Amino acid sequence: MNQPERIPYLSVVMVSRNDNHGGNMLRRMQVAVIGLLEQLERHQIASELILVDWNPPRDKALLKEVIQWPSLLKYCTIRVIEVDPSIHQRYQYHDKIPVHATVAVNCGIRRSRGEFVLPGTIDLLYSDELMSFIASKALKPGERYRVDRCDVDREVVKLDALREQLEYCRKNVIRVHSFRPYFEKGFPDLHTNACGDFQLMSRRFWYLLRGYPEDSIAPSHPDSLISYASYAAGVKEVVLCDPMRLYHIDHDGKFNEKLKSHPPFFEAWASSRFIPRPLGGKFVALYRCFFGDQTRVELDGIPTLSFSEYRKICKKIVVGKRSYIFNDETWGLGKERLEETLIAVAEWDKGFLQSQTPANESLVAGR
Repeated sequence: MNQPERIPYLSVVMVSRNDNHGGNMLRRMQVAVIGLLEQLERHQIASELILVDWNPPRDKALLKEVIQWPSLLKYCTIRVIEVDPSIHQRYQYHDKIPVHATVAVNCGIRRSRGEFVLPGTIDLLYSDELMSFIASKALKPGERYRVDRCDVDREVVKLDALREQLEYCRKNVIRVHSFRPYFEKGFPDLHTNACGDFQLMSRRFWYLLRGYPEDSIAPSHPDSLISYASYAAGVKEVVLCDPMRLYHIDHDGKFNEKLKSHPPFFEAWASSRFIPRPLGGKFVALYRCFFGDQTRVELDGIPTLSFSEYRKICKKIVVGKRSYIFNDETWGLGKERLEETLIAVAEWDKGFLQSQTPANESLVAGR
């Protein structure tokens, strides 16, 4: 008789490719992966780490081959899902952006098994207080958890021990992405500042919402959109406070550095150095009163969602004029059979996954 599938408490989803994005990427990823696994083991969290290797470069080794994986894990199963370049090439502008970030994350979310799912980037460290809270199993299915993101000096990767890394992070914060209100009075203000790095929510609601919006390969505000979508679906936002922290290792080529805004000619003129700032601000406000915000935004030269457009979508979602579900039933490449490799199988998981595929051998997985 087949044994039932085991359900971990937590699924952590990461997306990357071996292209040295941002500089020193493999070292940043190595620090993040080893730190996360050490904490999952120490706090005894039944979990799985899902790494999506999207559109891997043909001339480079796969991520599963270059990351130094720990052995003898008791609590965390490690799965690597590979998305072939042929799939990436289906999308418009595939030649300009090597990763379709929202589809890639959704691939991992869709194939996750955890009671709760935490998508994140590959250069994060979690404070022990934050991981201890997750280990307490106080998470509730109807809540979505947020935490301030602290950008830290990139020199942290020169340290090897997690204890030293976390102490360095605590003392070398560059900036804090904390809550800041965006909307007018009466409209729900959510913690949407750098929220893509920590959106902890039950798998049930990730499935209900069908993941992040997948409509653009150059995503802008997808994590904020999912915040308001989950709010409309009845999920309560809970902001975890200090000393619970999320540390993000600083690097080059950050999202905001690549995002370019193109205001209409009149706004550009009113904001120029030839016009006094207070007067220019009044000109811009008057112009937008009549014509609206017509600023165009590009990411790597590809048109993407402006802040004004994003805000309008959020308002429509909250008042029920637009669905809070962005994708169809094929979200997260649901119809694709993607190659998956088991790097390690936790003790709680051996009755299911290991009986099908030994660690380090490939399997085909999809839902």
